Amino acid sequence: MILMPAIKRTISALSLLLLASASADAFVFDVWKSGMKTDRVIEAGKKKGVAVKLDSGGLFSKKEPEDLAVKVEYHCNTKLMGYDAKILFSFAPLSRVLHTLRVTVKLPMSSEKADMDVLADSIARQLDVKYKEQGEPAAESMIGGMVDKMRDVKRRSWKSGSDTVTMESQWKMVGGEVAVLYVDDKLAEKAGVEDRQVREKKLERSSGSDRSKF
Repeated sequence: MILMPAIKRTISALSLLLLASASADAFVFDVWKSGMKTDRVIEAGKKKGVAVKLDSGGLFSKKEPEDLAVKVEYHCNTKLMGYDAKILFSFAPLSRVLHTLRVTVKLPMSSEKADMDVLADSIARQLDVKYKEQGEPAAESMIGGMVDKMRDVKRRSWKSGSDTVTMESQWKMVGGEVAVLYVDDKLAEKAGVEDRQVREKKLERSSGSDRSKF
């Protein structure tokens, strides 16, 4: 019985270490980091004066019951480095933890390609401090590589722990954009498992008695 307080202290210390380790592995963008629940992401945005709202996915998107939604995404609009920007938050469909965050900074029509290159280099220098650069990720296919060249797309990637960060810059006729994608690989993998579970539940609800016909 005398050992119980010491055991409790040891368990508590181990729990704190695990939490610290998990926190260290989480990607961080501004006031948001991977592993946050939807309500915490919304609250963090509110404190910054930014409204984080459910992303509808467009006018013709199919509305699913909350427990059957595969894509759980929220977004907010803000200003970054003097330009308009959109932040897209992607959550696991069941646990509702943030696993992916995409920041897209759009340059206006009045800008030039040199402005986009300067912006991309400035963002890259900030990422160099936080992560280990992996260079330019290869295209998924030969055709993909050809399309990237035609679209004048440039990519760079970084890695740290379970986090992968990819930056993509693209010059268009109506201006350019620089997008940075943060992915917590472990949580994204967990989200993939939950995605499968939701799809299985959707099939179970819709199949009815047909399951016994095969």
